[in-house]
Order: sequence, then structure tokens, then C-alpha cells
Amino acid sequence: MRACVFLVNFVLMCVYAARVDITKASLDGPDSICNGNALEIKEGNELQLVSKGLVQKSMCSVRMNVQRSQNCRGVCFNLRSSNFADCSAKLITTEIHFGELVPDVIKEENCQKSMEVPWCSSAHTLKLDLVVDDMVTTPKYNFSATVYPRCGDDVVYRPPSKVDMEEKTRMTLIHGIVVGICLCSAFLLLFLAAWCYFKNHPNRGYTMSSVSKGMRLLFICILSKLGN
Repeated sequence: MRACVFLVNFVLMCVYAARVDITKASLDGPDSICNGNALEIKEGNELQLVSKGLVQKSMCSVRMNVQRSQNCRGVCFNLRSSNFADCSAKLITTEIHFGELVPDVIKEENCQKSMEVPWCSSAHTLKLDLVVDDMVTTPKYNFSATVYPRCGDDVVYRPPSKVDMEEKTRMTLIHGIVVGICLCSAFLLLFLAAWCYFKNHPNRGYTMSSVSKGMRLLFICILSKLGN
């Protein structure tokens, strides 16, 4: 059984390796990609960016261009791991839209907030900036990220807009009104059923006043539970 599982995993790894050409690039040391040159990412390619806290400059900028194709229309970004706990550095991504009626979108990963990942954009150019506090003698940070073309059904993350928030609030209000109407209708039907029953059976020892009082107490109890 274990041999079968291992064989399946091995085949899947081989298929993935054949489908995706992975390029690894480091932001650390003298051979880093922090040289201002743009990196090209084609369909079927994946760029893995890594830094272990050894960037030689206080500002490292990497520009990546995704090749346009019929199947791929944009760029995707995934922050696989990160640690900026000591606040000595931060990671900034900028989606650049050339000649489009779409503003550039900036996202940031630092010691106080995290990105929603993975995300994709219709932009074909992505700029990544690693900003390090040069006043810190030994900054402690690291990250590993993946940049790849947005192809097929890749996820597209969009922050909720004001319209989305208003729509959510409106739907919550409508839901509350519908639930309230249903509860009132159920209470009314129950009250009418009890009224009809005790009207037709006057010798059961109950009066309509006691029934009404009991129904009111039940209704108040239900409302108090909903309020909590």
C-alpha cells in the first residue's frame, strides 16, 4: 500500500515538474536579482523568490513581467512563508497597469499586517520591494514567494468594496426582517390554534386569559433568546 502511495506521489511530482518550469531567485548576497533588471515569466513558468535576511541594500526592487498569451491574462502572487516579526523589514507588491483604466494596487506584508494570499491580478507587471531598516544592525526577516502567470481558473482576490459591504449589510437586514416575520407568523398561528381549541373545549380547566398570559410569556422568552 505504501509503495502504491509513493508511486502515485512520484508520478504527480514528475507531471508537475514537466508542466511547470521553476526558476529560483534569491534577493540575498552579491548574486541577488536586486539589480533593476526586469524578469520575464512565460506561460508554464514559475518564479520562486527567496530571502533569508541577507539583502545587502536597504531597498531591493524586483520587477517581473508576465508574457501575454491567449490562455494567460495576468499575474498571480503567493507568499508561501514569511517572518517579519521584529519589524526590521517589510515586503511591498505593486500591480502595475499600463494604459488601463485601473489604478495600481499596492499590498504590504509587515510585522503588523499580512497579505491575503494567494491573489491574482489582470496586471501583467508586478513590482516587488523589500524595504529594510538600515538602522537595525542585524535585521531578522525571511520570506519565500511564488510569482506565476494567471492562467485558466486561477483565483483572483479582490478586497471587498464599499458597494459589497453595503450589499452585505442590506442582505443582513433583510434576513433579520424575514426571520422576525416568520417568528411572528408562527406565534400567531400557535395562538389561534390554542384559542380555537380552548373555545371548543371550555371544560378543560383553562381560561383564555391564562392561555394568553402563557403565550405572551413564551413570546417574550423567544425574543430574549434571539436578542442574546
